[in-house]
Amino acid sequence: MDLLNVVKNISPEPVVAALILVPMLAGVLAYLFRTRMARKTIVIGTAWILTVASLLLFVMGAMSQPHPGEDIFVPKYWNTIITVADFALMTAFLCIAVMRKNILIGILALAQLLPMAWLEFGASRPEEVTPSLYMDWLTIVMVLIVSIVGSIIAVYALPYMKEHENHLALKVSKRPRFFMILLLFLGAMNGLSLSNNLLWLCFFWEVTTMCSFLMIGHDGTEIARKNAERALWMNLLGGVGFVAGILLINQANIGLSVRGILQLAADKDPRVALLILPMACFCFAGFTKAAQMPFQTWLLGAMVAPTPVSALLHSSTMVKAGVYLVVRFAPVYQHTVLTHMVAMVGAFSFVTGAMLAIGQTDAKKLLAYSTISNLGLIIACAGINTPLALAGAVMLIIFHAISKGLLFMGVGVVDHSIHSRDIEDMQGLWSRMPLTTLLMIIGILSMLMPPFGVLIAKLAALEASAQEPLAMVLLVIGSTMTVVFWTKWMGRMLTVEPTAKRHHFEHLHSMYFGPLILLTTGAVIFSLFVGPILQFLVIPAVKEYYNVSAIAGVDGVLNAPWLLVCGVFALALVVPFIWYKTRASEVTGAYMCGEEVSGAPEVSFRTVGETSSELKLRSYYFEKVVGERMHVKWITTVATLLIVILFGAVCLWK
Repeated sequence: MDLLNVVKNISPEPVVAALILVPMLAGVLAYLFRTRMARKTIVIGTAWILTVASLLLFVMGAMSQPHPGEDIFVPKYWNTIITVADFALMTAFLCIAVMRKNILIGILALAQLLPMAWLEFGASRPEEVTPSLYMDWLTIVMVLIVSIVGSIIAVYALPYMKEHENHLALKVSKRPRFFMILLLFLGAMNGLSLSNNLLWLCFFWEVTTMCSFLMIGHDGTEIARKNAERALWMNLLGGVGFVAGILLINQANIGLSVRGILQLAADKDPRVALLILPMACFCFAGFTKAAQMPFQTWLLGAMVAPTPVSALLHSSTMVKAGVYLVVRFAPVYQHTVLTHMVAMVGAFSFVTGAMLAIGQTDAKKLLAYSTISNLGLIIACAGINTPLALAGAVMLIIFHAISKGLLFMGVGVVDHSIHSRDIEDMQGLWSRMPLTTLLMIIGILSMLMPPFGVLIAKLAALEASAQEPLAMVLLVIGSTMTVVFWTKWMGRMLTVEPTAKRHHFEHLHSMYFGPLILLTTGAVIFSLFVGPILQFLVIPAVKEYYNVSAIAGVDGVLNAPWLLVCGVFALALVVPFIWYKTRASEVTGAYMCGEEVSGAPEVSFRTVGETSSELKLRSYYFEKVVGERMHVKWITTVATLLIVILFGAVCLWK
């Protein structure tokens, strides 16, 4: 009780300063102090500070329910610092365009730099926003994800990047630069989540764009450079949309306060009608950063980066910024034509992402398409735009971050062990890497089975989608396809090879084992206690957003017969272990027509002409049905048309 009183008396300003500034300063220190021990101390110390600070922010909010409503004041000179840093960042984008001889990047950078210069120094300069930072429940959710999941990935990256550089045989280590950018990324994401000033939000938005560009191109190979440039211009395109939205809001004389804009929606102020086109611009920016169709290629290309980068982008930073922006302003465009179009864009990405994931043999690419699909579901929930749908969106943001971080880190461990991330090469992984396989199986199950939170969030989304029939159909089809690619991958890992010898012990580096166990435990514990997660995180955010006393339908989703379903699955798994035992005498070798070649490590047989043929087992990936070659063009065309229709409908809407 005394501890709670101490926390209650803590001012939020130093906590927020720690969340934003500590990782940025730590990044500089990680670059300057290049010894392994110094880097380890800095990264782990920063992880602890971010974790404690984010939990303090949560406790502060919990003690002031139902509305944390904390205005976080910062010195006025920080507006000047942010302005200078923003123009420096735009100038850096222009320098990259010149150095890479990429005209498109230069044009998009100028398309942001010139309007921002006019906005900051022109006659119609906006009024100063006070406070520049603000804390509500959606902010708390985002800060917890960024600070805890992101910190776990940063710790995991310590041994991973050492092994990665050993594999590349680098003469000069790039790890100081890598960890500087990684920690800066976490600070920028916290700044983005806490920003109340749209100009600050835009600045941190573009800092994440720069960080992703640098991290995707980290290895410096030609393919890494090309994919980094693609990620940069696509996200700068979204940045242009963001700046356009800010200009339109300023022109309407509404003010650039996020809190003020949301208050207009809560008060049903008629001026909200002036905000629909700016909201469409913000949603467009969110679509690009969340890699929604047709912008999915930048995230797929980002898979060339080291696995910690992939885990960070997918779970707690880049793509989560995209869905955050769409969800953040959902109440503003509720009951408008924009909300229906946002639902369709998200539902289309959900179903097409799931479909294309079925045909993938590369584990990281499968996870990328899965991320695109799940982010589409979050955006669809924002478009459905009811309290129940938004509750599903917030739950998906939480549980997807945990599960996807776990799966990417698991793939990284497997890749370093078997030197492949091809799903076919993971056949019989249970025999070779039982611990890693078990944790990855839990991660996969957490994406599609009860009692895990992702499934409960999907149930909320499906129930809320009744008012959007076409979106509901797409969500049902996409959910079915999701089961296909997850179970197919899981089946490969659990397949028993004829010649496999079971390893009963698997040695994992402590900084692999710890992060994997933490995220696995989080996925299980949070799902078992999904009720408190709803009560203390999700429902407060939704009630605050829609100014409602209760969320219709949430009890039905939470009390769905998942216990019965879970019991059936548990029996299906447990009963065979209890009643069925495999005896060594019952295990026989594979039999094919032909004489088996003895002494070979693999199963081979003599065939016609005394030649040897190796036994190959392979899954079917339906390339001719759901392959990228067949579908990417029309998907890109339809997705582009949907966005064009979105803006057309908004412009015609009255």
